[in-house]
Amino acid sequence: MWFGRLNIVLLIAAIALVVSGCGRDRRDSAIVRVGSSELKAEELKRMLPEVFEGRLEDEDVYIFIENWKNEVLFAEAAMDLGLDNKEETAYQLRKARRTILASAFEREFIMPRIEVDSAEVQAYYKENVGRFIRDRDEVRCLHIMVTDSAIAEAIAGLLDSVEFEELVERYSVGSDIEGTDYYAREEMHPKLANAAFSLPEGEAVGPIETEFGFHFIKLLDFAPKGSIRELQNVRENIYDLLIERKFKEIYAEILDSLTTVKNVVIDTAAIMRNLDSDD
Repeated sequence: MWFGRLNIVLLIAAIALVVSGCGRDRRDSAIVRVGSSELKAEELKRMLPEVFEGRLEDEDVYIFIENWKNEVLFAEAAMDLGLDNKEETAYQLRKARRTILASAFEREFIMPRIEVDSAEVQAYYKENVGRFIRDRDEVRCLHIMVTDSAIAEAIAGLLDSVEFEELVERYSVGSDIEGTDYYAREEMHPKLANAAFSLPEGEAVGPIETEFGFHFIKLLDFAPKGSIRELQNVRENIYDLLIERKFKEIYAEILDSLTTVKNVVIDTAAIMRNLDSDD
């Protein structure tokens, strides 16, 4: 390793100080140098957005920096050999620049113009309610999974005396009691599906052992085939659909405008001549 675990720990601490409270000018200071290239604190922060939330291990930071270092070494070696001036490489660089700029235009100019409010979502739902009819039976469950058999045994002992919702919050990682979705039998593990589709509403069961661990489930709701999905269960899907629709509309509108302003000319005859010459 080109620097060890201790250096990584010190580096993280230094970056945190630079980015969080030591002045904007300090963010421009180089924390890693390779040849004529520098990795600055602010750039590393963008590479590792979660490191300051404590979600990444030291080794993860090392991997990002190691990859950056390797890319820089190869990139500088390529420029030393003049490869950036070769026709194919130059074309790829122009293409990458064009793609990045086009994406930046979409992000900075088109996306801020797209708005979808709750009234639009509700109106779409009412006008298209037939699209939300279930074509198969579905269940909505609370779920706990643990990999330790001792913990599973402890949970089993609490099923009759503790509310399942409390057990979810206590034992399930990333639990979201309010955000549980509906699932068809085919979308679940066979063992969990067999249990869920045979449970009375409000009842819980477990442990159910699978190759992933020990599971406990509580049936919140059974929705039969032919029932209509409620707005709250499809709101996000409708929102995404309307966002995409508006994006396409604004995209086409701006594209037409730019095509006129930029005076786009497509020489069909020249294109055909080049295609014929390739043959």
